[in-house]
Amino acid sequence: MTWQFTAPIGTEVVGPHEAASDDCLVVKLRSTTPVDLTCPHCGGRRFKNGTRVVRFRDIPTADGHPVVIDWLRQKFTCRACHRSSHDQHAAFDRRRDMTARFVAWVGKEAAEQGFTAVAKQTSVNPKVARRVFRETEKKLGGDVGLLSDAIAIELIDLAGSKRPAIIDAKEEFVFEVYASLQEMRARLPEFASEYSRRHEHPIVVTDLTLVLGTEGPPAVGDDLFGPRAARVVSRISLEREVTDRIWNSCEPLLRRKHPNKDSWRFVRALFARRESSIKTIARRHLMAWKKTEPELYAAYDLKEDFLNIWQPEAGASVEGRLDAWMQRTVKHPVLYLEALAATIAMHREQILAFSSYDCLVGFYERLNEVTSLNKNRTARSFSAARAALLARGLAQEKAKLANLVEQFADLLKG
Repeated sequence: MTWQFTAPIGTEVVGPHEAASDDCLVVKLRSTTPVDLTCPHCGGRRFKNGTRVVRFRDIPTADGHPVVIDWLRQKFTCRACHRSSHDQHAAFDRRRDMTARFVAWVGKEAAEQGFTAVAKQTSVNPKVARRVFRETEKKLGGDVGLLSDAIAIELIDLAGSKRPAIIDAKEEFVFEVYASLQEMRARLPEFASEYSRRHEHPIVVTDLTLVLGTEGPPAVGDDLFGPRAARVVSRISLEREVTDRIWNSCEPLLRRKHPNKDSWRFVRALFARRESSIKTIARRHLMAWKKTEPELYAAYDLKEDFLNIWQPEAGASVEGRLDAWMQRTVKHPVLYLEALAATIAMHREQILAFSSYDCLVGFYERLNEVTSLNKNRTARSFSAARAALLARGLAQEKAKLANLVEQFADLLKG
């Protein structure tokens, strides 16, 4: 298959393609745009003074061969200030010997393959590829101009660690991912101020871990977004918090009854599973707890009752079921869960508000799909994984915008 080179807009190919000694394909180009004869130094009139060949790295071929462009660059001399200058073209990066489309290509490919693979394919130093990627990465978040009026601030699994992320809960795409809680604490106030200015009554769903964590910002859902924002506690983080705290209350009981920890090391994994999703063998273990570990089974039942509070088939209102569950928690005969009950009481209004927003109904069922990457998820660097998520969200937004424009055009025709 013959490789077809596409010249950047405003340029044309001069002569046939050549093969360099380092197995690169060389293409000679010259500019076809009108020449600007204004001197960049003094504003006087400049005149042509020959050409100079300048080499730029370009996008490789489909089969992986590196490509370079030899640009026949026009030189000028100013008769007023007697200083030299040369031609500029949008297709060529001003700061490095790369075409503008190569810079964009590195940003996209590095997010998918990593810096080493891109550097090997293009015969550039991995450090150079990394610096180029950093510049394209910074532009991704700014390309999404406006989030919907419902956002979720969640801890997500990315590149092998828990990372704070801002997610558009209505459009379901990742808007921003922070490397750490400290970085989010430093950058979130600026985002919150701008977001609150654009939305009169936003809905802010916050991961409970980020509200109460010692490292995270303690006022992430209360002070930063102003008095007009509706604060909602993340259902998935609330369920995780309740499960963990009930389990932590069970551990002292198990430790006293079974000093050898190996005898109950797999118990926690079963405790965290929903009864509706466990298989036959696991269900048998669960039923065995009823006879051999009644306290543990009672704790599991308490945890399941909390996770079922939002199920419509459970009968009474969400408010009534939550209050009844809190009463059971405070009066529990074996487990000491007063601190958990106090936490639930502190955020009661925010917890109840969750069920009143239709846009959040299916969001947490799809959260893992929204925040995960298709391949090599944990082996990527954080920067590459972050860029892949942001680029995917940006592509989704552009597709939705194009669809809206098409619908509007059809309405005008009709």
